[in-house]
Amino acid sequence: MSGLVLSLKPNEKFLVNGAMLVNGPKRGQICVEDNDVYVLRLSDVIHPEEVTTPVKRVYYALQLILSCDMSADEAVDVVLDGLKGLVRVFEQTPYLKHAEKAANAVLQDRFYSALCSLKTLLDVEKDLFARHANTIKAEKTAISVPTMAQTG
Repeated sequence: MSGLVLSLKPNEKFLVNGAMLVNGPKRGQICVEDNDVYVLRLSDVIHPEEVTTPVKRVYYALQLILSCDMSADEAVDVVLDGLKGLVRVFEQTPYLKHAEKAANAVLQDRFYSALCSLKTLLDVEKDLFARHANTIKAEKTAISVPTMAQTG
């Protein structure tokens, strides 16, 4: 079976070309063979206020294409520029393949596949930022600043 195959949970919501659809009470599967149809699961959606990192910016731009809130023509250059940056960031790491796979999918107008490739990088990015925050916190704790009681 070629095309995009989505396995849906009971009552899962998803968009098809901007139209909201809901799966029935049982698990289901749909196959979208037409490449001109945009599909987006609502469980994959991030909200605008969450777009605070480089991976999330690219992910969100892809989401706008899939939800039909922005045309591919308007967003594809932004997406490709963002992906070029991510390729540089993840160069010589095991995560480079996800950024490259997303870029190749965008070049083939397979925006949902690109979004799926970036989902792994969302988790990696979250972990990297958490480690960085913990390092800064540890450094601040290690530097002891004398208080008035200690100096007097």
